[in-house]
This record gives sequence, structure tokens and C-alpha cells, in this order.
Amino acid sequence: MSQSTTIMPGGGISRRPLHLIVLADCSGSMRGEKMQALNFAIAEMLPNLAAWEQEQEMAQVLVRVVAFADVPRWHIAEPVPVGQLRWKPLQQVEGGRTNMGPAFRMVAEALSPGRLEQRALQPALLLVTDGLPTDPPGQFEAGLAALLALPAGRAAVRLAVAIGRDANSEALHDFIGDPKVPVLVADSTDQIADRLATASIALSRMSEAGVDRGALASSLLGSAGGAGRAPAGDAGIV
Repeated sequence: MSQSTTIMPGGGISRRPLHLIVLADCSGSMRGEKMQALNFAIAEMLPNLAAWEQEQEMAQVLVRVVAFADVPRWHIAEPVPVGQLRWKPLQQVEGGRTNMGPAFRMVAEALSPGRLEQRALQPALLLVTDGLPTDPPGQFEAGLAALLALPAGRAAVRLAVAIGRDANSEALHDFIGDPKVPVLVADSTDQIADRLATASIALSRMSEAGVDRGALASSLLGSAGGAGRAPAGDAGIV
């Protein structure tokens, strides 16, 4: 029997918690079609994750969501089993900026020592944005440093989806923290659902104990040459 599972009385298997936290950009630039597409994409992603959960015996996926603009807030504050979650649409903040540092600090607090189960798998963090960070000088870096200062933050599988090529930036690569893992780019709102579906499967698979994240990223995300950037002409990743 794998160390990833525990036999319960009566022969059942206890799954290990896999905490997925989505950091969703709700700034002013996400108005209209972008926000509609993001809500649709997340609503479509959840059943895919629930199906993956049922196909394996190791993990129970627990979902939380941070909505961020000028300031972050918990859209889903308590971990909810993915199979029980009914999606409540995010709302764009009129005139809101893309301040990521405070969102990282909010997630860091959720991952601080004693907040996760001892048996929990490496958490998974998914950042979705359509813009560059607009934090005051040094605040993006300070927020990310606070997240990475925690053992769970460093160990977390971190992926980023950029809505539009202009949203891709070194900041997103810094968040991911692995040159072998690319930023997923949705060149249009029609591609957001596809990119989130890809990201959700990659996050779940890359959280498995002992997995080679770089090799899996190359297989699932198609990274080129282990550099985390796509060759010219590839519209899927950067």
C-alpha cells in the first residue's frame, strides 16, 4: 500500500487533503466578457477536478478562492470539497487595480504552520490575471517573499494563467518559481476555459508525492527545452 493512503477501519482508504487555492484577478480591466469567461472557466474546471479525484485514491481536493483587485478578499474562505462546490460568480471591481502582493500575504496566512493537516499533500496555487501587477514599489516582492518564507508556500505547486499576451510578465514567472514550468496564456476569452482545464490537471498531478515536476510540466504543459517559455508561434504557453 502506498504511503500516500491510510487504511481505515473496515478496509476503506483515507484520502490525503489537496488544498487548491485560486487567486483570481477581479480588477477593473476584467470587466465584461473577460469576467464572464473566467467564471465560466472556473465552473467548468471544478467538475474536471472532481472527476480526477474520483479516478484516483490518493487525494481529496479542497478548494478556496481569493478575489483580488486593490485589496484581496476571500471569495471562498473555507476549504470546500470540490465535488460539493457550487460556483458563485466572481464580480469585477470597478476601477480596481491589480495588486497581487496583498493576495499572496492572504494565502500565506492560510498556509501558515498548523493551518493545514499533517497528512496534506503539497498545496496547489493557481494565479489568473489579465494584467501586470500594479502594487506600490516593493509590495509585490514583499508579498511573494512572505508566501515563499513558509514551508507550505515554498513546497506548493504554483501555476499562472495570463489572459492575453500582455499579461505575461517576469512577475508571473517569479510566482511560479520554476523555469521548467511555463505561464499558460489565453490569447482570447475563448481560450480561458481550456487553459484553466489544463492548469487544474497539471496542478493535481504535480502535487502527487515524489513526482518529477519538471518532467510532468513538459508532458502536460508542453514547455520547450525546460526553459518555461514556448518557441515562437506557440500560442499556448510562454
